[in-house]
Amino acid sequence: MKRKIAVGDIHGCFDLLKTLIEKNIRFTPGEDMLIFLGDYIDRGDKVKEVVRYLSALRGKYPDSIILLKGNHEELAYTALTAVHPGKEMLFWRLNRGDSTIISFGGIDNTRKHLLPFIESLRLYYETDTHIFVHAGLPDGKDPGAATTEELLWDRDFSYDGEKTLVVGHTARSVVVSKLNNGKIICVDTGAYMTGILSAYDVINDQAYSTEA
Repeated sequence: MKRKIAVGDIHGCFDLLKTLIEKNIRFTPGEDMLIFLGDYIDRGDKVKEVVRYLSALRGKYPDSIILLKGNHEELAYTALTAVHPGKEMLFWRLNRGDSTIISFGGIDNTRKHLLPFIESLRLYYETDTHIFVHAGLPDGKDPGAATTEELLWDRDFSYDGEKTLVVGHTARSVVVSKLNNGKIICVDTGAYMTGILSAYDVINDQAYSTEA
């Protein structure tokens, strides 16, 4: 691979996603790997389009597309699979789950189309040099030994392992690649709030961004 590019939190911003991949990054199958860091759903109004686009992209180029799970996918899955989803559904809706339900056209359609997608997501992706995960990794822990909660919700940037940690989840105004002496790269630029969706090529030390 000539480029290995991590993509930050999308949150239903389909137009930004499509522009970033097709015009800014100019994704080239066979030469590029795209690692999406989770939080595809909630907040934005085109969640269904995001899920369909990413599913189709992975289906067509399975060796070039990695889809990780975010905390919002975990919230949705818990709410949609609960036997009596009272508090689980309320918690998801408080985190802007309504936009996902509306986008899919109701709870039944959301459950039908979103659950298989969420079940297909990875918790982390690891190479010889990098660990990609949605939120973070406590210092001293191997990703295989970390809890799901830590991988999806962590905001403790004390990680100082041998490999570089690449995360989304904690929004910043720009891509930050030098946290903790360069051990942590933060890719999320808060697309839903800022109108800026970003990505970062860990091989060539290059950031990509697109604005609404």
